[in-house]
Amino acid sequence: MKSFQVVDTLFFDMDGTLTDLGKRWWEPFFRAMDKLKPDHDREKRQEVFEKVLGRVLGMEMGRSKLLKLKIFFNAIKDSEASLIDAYRAMKLVRKDPLAFKEIVPLEGVEEVLNTLQSRGYKMGLVTNAGDKTVARAKKKLSILNSFDVLVTRNTVKRIKPDPEPLLYACEVLNKHPETCVMIGDFPQDIRAGKATGTKTVAILGVNGKYTKESIKKLEPDVTLSSIGELLPLFLGPPDF
Repeated sequence: MKSFQVVDTLFFDMDGTLTDLGKRWWEPFFRAMDKLKPDHDREKRQEVFEKVLGRVLGMEMGRSKLLKLKIFFNAIKDSEASLIDAYRAMKLVRKDPLAFKEIVPLEGVEEVLNTLQSRGYKMGLVTNAGDKTVARAKKKLSILNSFDVLVTRNTVKRIKPDPEPLLYACEVLNKHPETCVMIGDFPQDIRAGKATGTKTVAILGVNGKYTKESIKKLEPDVTLSSIGELLPLFLGPPDF
């Protein structure tokens, strides 16, 4: 187990780390498929989910506004739907008022963040989500309002796994990367942390069965099953 005694700043990813990735990303696809094909094979749906997640893990997650719809269009094709059905499903996703907007904090997250903050750590959010999504998240996860820095895809030119978002956060807080840790659930988070020179903590969470092997290859400093396991590692910064 690596020591985090020099760490005084904690940077968190959002989707999948603090909030439910499935509610925001996968449920719109599932709702569309349920409407389009109410009797579709649920096992097939899970297989499609795994293919989609594998595709997300392997891509750089560019800035295109159509990125989500491109991913879901390919997911629908993976489910062996016809081209017509694929377009119908995309329309359903576009009309879904909660598509990519539903923010649900993961169980226990706010308590863990409050505890870490009370121990004297600087706290930052470094996410590939946009300003509007983070604004919604701040309403659902109130502690985000007291974070020391919030870095979104609108803040910087290049997003994770590029080091720019973390370097920006370090600059804002006047912190050296060596005293910071990047905490996230996807390989992009670990790659960004390593490229920046921060320490890295992977939290596998519910998507761990899909991400574990990809994360393991990147050799984060620590790999945890849930966010609650952070508390024994971060008892307080050195100067607190």
